[in-house]
Amino acid sequence: MNVEELFNRIDFKDDNERCEALFYVNMKGIYLHSLIVDYLLKDSNKTKVSWKQASDELRNDKGLRDTLYIYLATLEEYIRAYISNKYQDITNQPFWINGKGERNSIKDKINKNVPLFEILQEVDFGTLIKQVQNLPKSDIKELFGDVATDENLQAIKELRNCIGHHKFLKAYEFKVCTVDGNKSNSLANNINNLIQLLPERYRYGKNGNGGITADLKKIREKI
Repeated sequence: MNVEELFNRIDFKDDNERCEALFYVNMKGIYLHSLIVDYLLKDSNKTKVSWKQASDELRNDKGLRDTLYIYLATLEEYIRAYISNKYQDITNQPFWINGKGERNSIKDKINKNVPLFEILQEVDFGTLIKQVQNLPKSDIKELFGDVATDENLQAIKELRNCIGHHKFLKAYEFKVCTVDGNKSNSLANNINNLIQLLPERYRYGKNGNGGITADLKKIREKI
């Protein structure tokens, strides 16, 4: 699909809207915009969407991704801090792993006496999740309670991958996870999986009216 083929599926009020659309297409790509148009036209009998609809959806997607990114980074920090705090002085453990590449070689770097905190700062999120899965079950329970099943941890890794690669969230195929007995691969369930894996203060704020739930409410994302 080229720009004109995309624009044939969008109604513009005037040339200003068309120029604005061209700017964002050049910044974010034809493909992303085509996904948004496909999503907006899904289950409708229309052949076009307005530029306002498309730009609003693009803005909402960015707002949601930005919010999720912040709390995924918080989750990463929490995991790294827990492992480092508990094992920095007792690193002679059988559960360390090596991921792909030098930066993810946790076991090898520990054997070279590199400080554990520095090692964990380098590893990517996927390797960090694999390391979590290799920890004693008591550690996993202490980190997350009873919700950190392998399925839920794989789902959070996929959510992080989606956010990191700037995918259009509502058209992305997420992994199945289970939250409060609800088993689904929906975006809403994957967001709720992130919420349940976060420490409670980051779910609801220090006084019970903040955290990720309040931030999601601000951008009016129904989950």
